[in-house]
Amino acid sequence: MLRLLLFTSLVCSAVSITAQTAYYTNLLTQWNTQNGLSGGAWSIPADEQQVMNALSSYGGTASMVTISGQPFTKARAFIVPTAGINPWDAAIYITNTTPIVQGENVLVTMWIRSATASTGRASLYLEHIDTYDKEAYFTFEVSTQWTQLTLPFAANTTYPAGKLRFGFQVGQKVQTLQIGGIAVRNYATAVPLTQLPVDLHQDYAGSAPDAPWRTEAAASIEQIRKANLEVTVQDGNGDPVSGAVVNVEMLQHQFKFGSAITASRIAGNNDQDNTYQQKILDFDGQGHGFNEIVFENDLKWDSWEAQWSVSHAELVNAVQWLRARDISIRGHNLVWPSWQYLPDNLEANKTNLPFLKNRLNERIQTMLTWPGLVGNIAEWDVLNEITFKEDLANAFKGSPGYPTGREIYVDILNKVKAVDPTMISYLNDYVTIDQGNTIGSPVFEQCKQYIQETRSAGAAVEGIGFQAHIGAGLISMYDAKQTLDDFYSAFNCRAKITEYDFSDLVSDTLAAQFTGDFLTLCFSHPSVDGFLSWGFWNGAHWLGNAPYFRDDWTLRPAGQRVSQLLFHDWWTNANLNTNPNG
Repeated sequence: MLRLLLFTSLVCSAVSITAQTAYYTNLLTQWNTQNGLSGGAWSIPADEQQVMNALSSYGGTASMVTISGQPFTKARAFIVPTAGINPWDAAIYITNTTPIVQGENVLVTMWIRSATASTGRASLYLEHIDTYDKEAYFTFEVSTQWTQLTLPFAANTTYPAGKLRFGFQVGQKVQTLQIGGIAVRNYATAVPLTQLPVDLHQDYAGSAPDAPWRTEAAASIEQIRKANLEVTVQDGNGDPVSGAVVNVEMLQHQFKFGSAITASRIAGNNDQDNTYQQKILDFDGQGHGFNEIVFENDLKWDSWEAQWSVSHAELVNAVQWLRARDISIRGHNLVWPSWQYLPDNLEANKTNLPFLKNRLNERIQTMLTWPGLVGNIAEWDVLNEITFKEDLANAFKGSPGYPTGREIYVDILNKVKAVDPTMISYLNDYVTIDQGNTIGSPVFEQCKQYIQETRSAGAAVEGIGFQAHIGAGLISMYDAKQTLDDFYSAFNCRAKITEYDFSDLVSDTLAAQFTGDFLTLCFSHPSVDGFLSWGFWNGAHWLGNAPYFRDDWTLRPAGQRVSQLLFHDWWTNANLNTNPNG
């Protein structure tokens, strides 16, 4: 992810936190009455004027405004004059004035509105000021009415004063926003995180039971996911048999459903987990399981070469175990073009272009010809996150034949086809559906531009991977459909949801509704071939918040909803009798 290193502070002033103005007193009363909260200490000044003075910003211009008719009285108006490539190209924020210790439970609340006639767009973020590691991040539409966002978190690390940044990234579009009512209360460990209130206004466009997209989706599913089956029953003489009972039992979807998994946990490998393995085969308890998987880390370049969690032999063993059970496998990923995700010796030799080319060619040759992998991996995320991960391209930029540096992507894609002409090449990224970027936004168009460049140069891009780490800001069904439509129209190639999950700030009930709707939308789209989550069990999930199974292997409501759709609503079991013609 690109980072802005220089910014202009609007105001940098020393503050005191001894005062407590009426807004903060009333907040404490509200939280005590509604949530039974007591104790704690403010992590920023409990004084509206001091908070407004302490706000910093960049990428726009800010001014103080007086507010009436709201619980607070002061706000900052922030004008973003030009849409940036990234949400963080403009931001307004404040930092903690007292330390927050790892494990402490903290409650943040902020108010925001669009000060123009149209809705705005913002990303609420809480991050370490030096490392940019996030405590929370989600993108949402900003109403023209004042909206309060309330967010609890358990600190992932210790933040000395001035090291945790709270605020909004707002560089997505030209807009004028107003921000006020900012409060941060540290309850330490005296109050459990689950007792702290959450209100992120997560209703998403298209959530209504009668939303128009549902009718279109149902019609599309009827057309593209079903086919007629005719069975003729004859006796030994070839004559039709009338009244014969014919049982039709569906065995598997053509549409791919599955998850990222860890090879060490299956097929008798070094961390064998029988329950984990069984759920891959029997997701719903009725014998219906995944028909496609992707290895979360095992095929990544660093992991493969260092054999992090499995040996090469164990990985091949897992691959063959899966294929023996008719489960297809996605390769993830061949090249992730950031030094952070490439073997160290690539960055160490970043000016040695022949070395880089040789390493890239070796990587492709190895992975596409390795015994036991050949013929068992149907497709690869050949390139991962090229919209913002540009270290590799920048290394080649300006050298002969590489004016932008991105020409190296064409080399990579062409090398894949040269080694294995049957391999399906995907470009996988997060910048559209994940972040809610829509047609016309700079980052959306940049993503499309980079794909088009490779295609115009004759490279085969046969699939688009939409990661769909949705976060807490649930996306519009209409925006998601528009994105799928636009990419399909532009590139006429296949698509998959490759890494679905959501934030633990989304309630189970809401997660089930959203997951069902999002899966329905994807199942109804003519370009989408599959829907994979990025992990399926809390006990082996990068966020500890897997969408389907809890730690004790009980199925979460989102998992129940997926099971209902895939293995009941969109499933065919039928008992029929033949007519007089058999």
